[in-house]
Amino acid sequence: MRFSDLKRIKEETPAPEPEKPSRFGPLPRKERERPAAPAAARVSEEPAASAPQDIPAAPAQKAPPVSQAPARREETSALAQELQAHFPSYTPEPVKQPAAGSPRSRREAASLSRAPAVPFAELDARAREVYARVLELSGTFLKSVDQPYTEKYEAILAVCRVVIENLKPGSVLFSYTDYSTGEDYLRAHTANTTIIALAMGLEAGLKESELLLLGFCAMAHDIGMTEYTSLYNRSDRLGEKEFQEMSLHAEAGVAKLDRIVDVDYKVKDRAKRIVLQIHERADGTGYPDRLSDEEIDPLAQFISIADTYEALTHPRAWREAATPPDTVKELVEKEGKGFNAPAVKALLSTVSIYPPGSLVALSSGDIARVIRVTKGFLTKPLVEIIMDSQFAQLPPQHLDLFEHPLTSIERSVSLKEIAARNPKFAARLEMARWWVEW
Repeated sequence: MRFSDLKRIKEETPAPEPEKPSRFGPLPRKERERPAAPAAARVSEEPAASAPQDIPAAPAQKAPPVSQAPARREETSALAQELQAHFPSYTPEPVKQPAAGSPRSRREAASLSRAPAVPFAELDARAREVYARVLELSGTFLKSVDQPYTEKYEAILAVCRVVIENLKPGSVLFSYTDYSTGEDYLRAHTANTTIIALAMGLEAGLKESELLLLGFCAMAHDIGMTEYTSLYNRSDRLGEKEFQEMSLHAEAGVAKLDRIVDVDYKVKDRAKRIVLQIHERADGTGYPDRLSDEEIDPLAQFISIADTYEALTHPRAWREAATPPDTVKELVEKEGKGFNAPAVKALLSTVSIYPPGSLVALSSGDIARVIRVTKGFLTKPLVEIIMDSQFAQLPPQHLDLFEHPLTSIERSVSLKEIAARNPKFAARLEMARWWVEW
C-alpha cells in the first residue's frame, strides 16, 4: 500500500476513538467485557508485567504450585523442542543452569512470579512517548548530518539510555517498531533499527558502553543514504547499476561521521569501522570490502541483522512487507551464510518465533496480533485478539498466552488472507502501520 492511499482509506473507514489505546479500531467502554469464555477463561484484561528484580527467590519449602510458572528445567526443554520444531536446521546451545541463590537465579524467580499487572493503557502510552522521541531524533539527525557540522552524539546517547530503560521486561516499546513513515521511509527505518539493535544488545548482555555505541552506530548506519534519496524512494526495484551506485552510501556515511563534532575521536574511529561494515555478510558476499565472519565487528553484525529484519518486515514502494515469522525463519536459515551465529541467536532471543506485529490464528479460532514476547517461551506471547474465527472484527482484548496455557498459537496469518475475508478491516490494519497524526 502506498502512503498516498491513506487519505482514501481514512475516508472509507471510521477513525478510532482518539482516547483509546488500541490502534485497530473503536474499543468498547472499559466496563464492557466479552461474553464469558468456556471453562478455562481465555482473556485477561491487562498484560502481566515482570516483578521487580530485587525480589528474593522463594524458599525451597514454599515452591509455587504447578499452576504458576514452570520450572527452569522444563522451560529449557520446551525451548529446545520449540526451536527444533520450527527451525530444523537450527541447533541452540544448551542453557546453563544458574547456581541457586545467584543474582540471575533470583531475577528469574522474580520474573516468573508474575507481579501485578501494569494497566496496558499506561504501558502503551509510555511506549508511544518513547518511540515518538526516537523518531523525532532520527529525523533531525538525518537532516543535520548534511550540514557542515552537527552536535548530535550526546543527544543520541541520551535517547539510547531512555530506550534501554524502556526495553525492560513488561514493556511494549518493541511493538512500535512495526510502524513506517510514509513521507520518507528512512526516518522510521533508522529509529526501528536502533530499537531492535539495542534490544538485541540487551539480550546478548553487552555492557553499557558497548550498548551505547551500538545504539549510536545503529542510528548512524544509513546516514550516507541521504545522498541517494532519488534512488531509495523510487517506486520500482533498482537495477544492478542503480544498486551498485546506492551501495556507495556506506562510505558516504563514514565520511559524514566526521561532521559530528561532539564525539571523542577514539569512539569515532570504531564507529566508522562499524558503520562501514554493516552491509558486510558472514560468508563474504556483502559490501564494500567483502569481509567475512570474524573480520566484521560484532556490533556491526548485530546492526546488520537488525537492519535486514526491519527492512524485510516493512513495505517499500516496490514491494509488500514480509510477515515477521517468515522473516525470522529466513534469517535463521541464513545463519553462517549471511549472518553469524551470535547475531542470529540475539535476534531470535529478542523477537522470538512470533515477533511483535505478527498476525496469528489461535487454537480458539480467534485472530490476534502479537504485542509482546514472553522471555524464554517462544510461543507464549501477549496478544491482542482482533477478529473471530470468521474474520469478523472484535473489540480488541488482550490475552497473555503464558497465563492461559490451554490457548496456543496455531499458525501465522498474512494480511492477504485477512484482505480476502475482510478487506475493510485489512485496510485498517495496514493503515495502522503508518505513523500519522491525523
